[in-house]
Amino acid sequence: ESEVFPTFEHPGTEFIYMLEGKMEYRHGQNTYVLKPGDALTFAGEVPHGPEKLLQCPIRFLSILMYPEGGGEV
Repeated sequence: ESEVFPTFEHPGTEFIYMLEGKMEYRHGQNTYVLKPGDALTFAGEVPHGPEKLLQCPIRFLSILMYPEGGGEV
């Protein structure tokens, strides 16, 4: 209940696909409740990350798509 989660910022686009659980995810000033089957695609340059864990355990896929010449392998 009292956990604070870090925010992330990085170049490119991120895609999240929820597999299990339920969480509130922040992107900039907006928050989204994500549950299994939900997906979210957003600009990585905007601060983002989990806001609240609503139902654990939580598992999701996160795919980062870097701009050409801008990512690390």
